[in-house]
Amino acid sequence: MILTVFEISVLISKWVIYLSVAAVIGGTLMQYLIKGQPNLGINVAKYTFVGAVLGLIAVSINYFAQVGAFAESGLMGIFDAQMHAFLWPTQVGQTVLWRLIGFGIMLVVSGLLLHKNRYIKTFSAVLAILSCLLIAVTFTFIGHSTELGLLAQGLILIHVLIIGSWIGAFYPLWKLCSTDDNIVIKNVMDTFGRLGIVIVILVLLSGMGMVWMLFDSPTELISSDYGIAVTIKLCLVAIILFIAAWHKLVLVPKLTIANPSLAKQKLQKSIGLEALIAVLILATTAVLSSVLGPMSLG
Repeated sequence: MILTVFEISVLISKWVIYLSVAAVIGGTLMQYLIKGQPNLGINVAKYTFVGAVLGLIAVSINYFAQVGAFAESGLMGIFDAQMHAFLWPTQVGQTVLWRLIGFGIMLVVSGLLLHKNRYIKTFSAVLAILSCLLIAVTFTFIGHSTELGLLAQGLILIHVLIIGSWIGAFYPLWKLCSTDDNIVIKNVMDTFGRLGIVIVILVLLSGMGMVWMLFDSPTELISSDYGIAVTIKLCLVAIILFIAAWHKLVLVPKLTIANPSLAKQKLQKSIGLEALIAVLILATTAVLSSVLGPMSLG
């Protein structure tokens, strides 16, 4: 399969959208797990801000690339007024609108979450949560879940929120390991580890529920391009789960015993590896949602 420039643009921009979604959701979560750490809070606020900016850019590029692909009139097709008039009222246009609103809200409130005024801070927190929900809900507007009914849309909503919380927390956790206070690192990692148990359960339930609904037969996981891509994604998720267990059971307990500096270095490198695998998972997801499709919906 040879992809056009517009199709490649759609694929890459969708991948960046996924990364941005993870950054704003995971960053919002981490602001509450690192309370009392102002320097790290500033870093997380910057991370969330950058995620919102990239999200706005990627959503815009993705939309114009879709317009250009539909217009089929070369690069100038992105300005095709007739195609804009056709796409904007559809679910595609509504998805773009609400994602721009969601990322726009996060752009404004990301820094206000650290405001000293309690009322401003609380109001910003409410807006940040609203932003995350708005962005997550847009994933139910388009894609395979729209053809599978409300249950599938509910599963995809949960999946986006949970995956975003999990993957989006990797950078803040990696940055946390640069601090000198091993007690703080251990406490945050322990809290995230307890939360991680719930996250893993919800990821597995929502993910397997979607797999069950998308495939007519388990053999499709190895007999179709879409199934092979899903299998690769599941393997990558399994690797991250193994690494997370390694953190919880081995590396984090060593932070407060003999040679904690070495344990901290190992933990930071391991979280970095998790983040790299997460980037690959989101890239695979972008391919699944842009290029491939399940046989059951063929």
